[in-house]
Amino acid sequence: MTDKPPVVALTHLGKTYKGKKKTIVTALKDLSFSVAQGEIVGLLGPNGAGKTTAIKLMMGFAVPDAGEVRFHGNIQKFAEPRPNTGYLPESFKPNPHLTVKEYILFHCGLSGISKSRAAQEADTLLGHVGMDIFAHRKISDLSKGMGQRVGLAQAFVGNPDLLILDEPTSGLDPVGRSEMIDFLIAQKQAGKTIFFCSHILSEVERVCDRIGILVKGELRLLDTRDVLLEQTDSKDLDEVFKKEVLCAQS
Repeated sequence: MTDKPPVVALTHLGKTYKGKKKTIVTALKDLSFSVAQGEIVGLLGPNGAGKTTAIKLMMGFAVPDAGEVRFHGNIQKFAEPRPNTGYLPESFKPNPHLTVKEYILFHCGLSGISKSRAAQEADTLLGHVGMDIFAHRKISDLSKGMGQRVGLAQAFVGNPDLLILDEPTSGLDPVGRSEMIDFLIAQKQAGKTIFFCSHILSEVERVCDRIGILVKGELRLLDTRDVLLEQTDSKDLDEVFKKEVLCAQS
C-alpha cells in the first residue's frame, strides 16, 4: 500500500514577466515543494519575492513557463476549477454594493449550498471571523480589516479541505491577527490543509508546521522552525530571514 500523494505539490515551477523596456523579470525560478494532508505550510518573503505569483500558479490564474502543479496527485491545468479549495487573494475586493451577508450568501450559491442551508452557513462563518454583528452593513462601508475578515469567511464557504491564503491577516490590527491565527490553528486541528503567504514572521512562526523562505523567486529554505535555526546557526527566525535575504542580494 502506497502513501497518499501530497494535497499540493509544485514541481520545478518557473515564471517570467516582461518588465519595463522589454526586460525579462524572473518571478519564480525552479520552485518545488509540497503540502501534506493536515499540514500548515507558510511561505515567507519580502515584497516582490514571488509569493503571490506562486499562489496564482497554484490556483490556475496564470500559466507557468515551466513545471507543474498537482492537487492530490492530479496535474492542474490553467483556469481549471480547483474543487474543495478555499482561496483568499492578496487584494480582496468584494462587490461594494452588497451587504456582508449578501456577499457570503452569493458565495454559498456558487458553492452549491441550498438556500435552506445558506443562511445558517453565512451566520456561522461570519461569527467565526467576528463579522456577524456587521452582517447587514454594506461592504463599501467597511474598513480594510473588516473587509479582510469577510474575505476569510468567503474562503471557508463550503467547508473546503484545502485553504490557499495570500496574506490572510493583511489590514488587521494585532488583536485581529491573533484571532485569525487562532482560527487557522483550529482549522488545522479539524483536519484542514493550509498553505499561506506572509511577510509577518511572528504569525508564520506561531502557526506553521513548516516554513519556507522565498527571495527573488527562489526557495532558499523550507523546514520546521527548529531545523531552520539549526541549519543556519541562528537564534530566531528573524535572523534566518535576514541572512537569506542578504545572501540572495550578494
